Order: sequence, then C-alpha cells, then structure tokens
Amino acid sequence: MLELLSLSKKVFGLEITDINIRLMKLARRGGRLFVAAAGDAALEEDTVRDGFIRDEKKLSDAIRKLMARVAGGKKETRYAVVSLPETKSFLQVIAMPRLNPEELRAAVVFEAENYIPLPLEKVYLDFEKVALAADNAPQCEVLVAALPKEIVDSRVRVIDMAGLTPVAMELESQAVARALREERDLKSPTMIIQIGDTKSNVIFYSRNSIRFTFSIPISNRYFVETIAANAKVGAEQAELLKSKCGIEEFARAAGTGLPPAAENSEKRKIFEALIPGLVDFAQQIQKCAQYYQTHEETAAVAEKKNFDKVFICGSGSNLKGLDEFLALKLGAPVEQVVLPIGIDGSISKKVNFLGDDAHGSATVAGLAIRALGIESGAAEEPVPPAAAPKKTLRQKIKVNK
Repeated sequence: MLELLSLSKKVFGLEITDINIRLMKLARRGGRLFVAAAGDAALEEDTVRDGFIRDEKKLSDAIRKLMARVAGGKKETRYAVVSLPETKSFLQVIAMPRLNPEELRAAVVFEAENYIPLPLEKVYLDFEKVALAADNAPQCEVLVAALPKEIVDSRVRVIDMAGLTPVAMELESQAVARALREERDLKSPTMIIQIGDTKSNVIFYSRNSIRFTFSIPISNRYFVETIAANAKVGAEQAELLKSKCGIEEFARAAGTGLPPAAENSEKRKIFEALIPGLVDFAQQIQKCAQYYQTHEETAAVAEKKNFDKVFICGSGSNLKGLDEFLALKLGAPVEQVVLPIGIDGSISKKVNFLGDDAHGSATVAGLAIRALGIESGAAEEPVPPAAAPKKTLRQKIKVNK
C-alpha cells in the first residue's frame, strides 16, 4: 500500500543538466509561491554528457553535497522530483477513440509503436489525456511520452546513491510549461524558448497541452564561451558582460534602422561575435515554428499564422537585448520570464544560486511546483521508500498537463 507524504517531509525539485545541478524547494504563503531553499552547483567535466550519466558516483556525490548545503545536515528522509533530458525523449500528441482507462492504455501502447523509433521493450512509456474536442466527441487527444530505459534507470540509481527517494520524473519541457503557467496565461497559442546550459528547447503550447518540442544546440554555454573568447575574459566575467552589455544597443538599432546610440568597442565585439550564432538560432526557431504549423493537424487557423506570445527563459535568456533581437526576427512580441524566485519578495537565506542569478530556474521551478503539490498531498501518491525502483518507474514518468 502506498504511503502518503506528510507535511513534515520535504520534497525538492532536482534538475540535472550536462554541466549543472539545481535544487529548489517552494512553499506557499497567502496563496503565493516563494522559494524556501534553493541552490546549484557545477558538475565536473564529463560527469554527464548529452543527457547520459557517465559517472554515477561523481553525480551522486555532487547531489549529496548540494543537498547538504541547501537543506542542512539534518538526518531525515528527503524526496525529489527529477528532470529527464528533452533530447532523449519522444513526445507526441495523438488522437485516440474515447475509451475507458484500461482500454485506452492498451490502445495507446499499441498505437505508440507507430511514433516511437525504438522497440517498446527498451523504453518507459506513459501518457495523459489532454483535451476533448467536445463532450460528445468520439475522440480525445493523448500526450504520449517515452524515454530509453537506460536514461531513467541511471537517474534512479544516482538519486538512490545520493540518499534521496525519487517520487516523480518528468521532461524538462513539462517542468518549464508548469512554471510558466504559475506566472502567465497560456490559454492562447504560445511559443516557449528555454535557453538552457548546453542546449535550447523550443516548446509549442496550446489548448492546455504541450504540442511539440524541439532541441537546438545553441545555448548559454555558446553565449558565455563566445564572449569569453572575444573579450579575453574568464567565464565569470563573460557571464557579467552577457547580462550587462549584451547586444541590446545593436538589436535596437537593427529594429529602428538607426546607428547604435553610443559606439562601445566592447559591446560591438560582443555583438559581432555572437551575431552569426544568433541569426542561426533565430532561423532554427523559425523552422521549428513552420514545422509545427504545417504538421499540427488540429491547430486552429490563427495558430497556424502566428503566435500570440513568445516567452524566453533559462540560463541564457538574460543576454541583454536578446528579447528585442528575437522579436525582430520572429515578428512577434518576446518577453523574458524569470521564474519564480522571490515571487513575493521573501527569499530564504538558503537560496543560493550561482551569482544570485535566477534566470536558469525555469526547469527546477517547475519541478519544485510539482514537488510542493506532492508534499501537500494535492497531487499523486509517492513511491514508498521500500519499493524497488524498477517496479515503480512507470509510475514515475508522468505526462502532466
């Protein structure tokens, strides 16, 4: 029998990328979110590569150390909602007949073979109904997600070695969408561009569901390394130049047709170094949008023409002027979103992100929001600590609206 979490137990969101790990615990005060504890840490090189964990001991040690720094050394059972890499996932919205839950699961597993380019015995698969065309419609829409077993099993082993109990695992895009829903209205067709540590995810959200996701190799690492090389500074100074100088003056000048307000050789160097990659970045985003608009069969006519909103988030989103540059290239308003650190101005002393920068918190914030729901008993029952991981993995990979 599954054991419900009590309010005294702690559930954290845990994000794992190729170069960083992030932890966050949220709480609600007066109906609003605030960060109770958070922190991040850089990983040793090649601990994780392209979503695959290459050194499980190094990663588990890093998670244990970060947890001790963020949550203290008190001996208590701690739980985690853990991210899964977008680049290794298969996510598809498919139309299915309206069936009872047992029949629908069997039908989805059968139909999934047409969409997943791996044998089903090599993946973990889950799904959730996301929309009905009408109450009496003969069909429903189902969001199907699948990941290779080796990706998930490796993470379960690492979390267990770190002394945590995983209660759920989910894709980065699902966590990002949840974090944005906490802050913004996503009822209209929305494009979300999450510029992560080593890649960017382009997420198309509409009609209460993620519809498509795409990964692009340009990332915050590209921004920082390009600035560092051209300005001849270290990574820390490059991060500062990214957010303080960026490309704002030149992006604005390109939009108005006027020369930059002030010639600054450092700013010009940064702009000229970044612009080839940024142009390519914008072109790849446009191709993703075109693919979505031509392949999303159920999209509304207005949705096929343009997007009402474009949000950018993630560790690379604070490149100064990036929102204006993308707005110019994409022909739509672009808004930078910082999630959801200090949402009510009450940040705990245990909040400790590198450089006090919350721009990279979108994924871990979404994980932490789900963790808060599980902790309060408002979401799902967790996997009990005594359960064998492999027996419960299908419960852990959830596709949430």
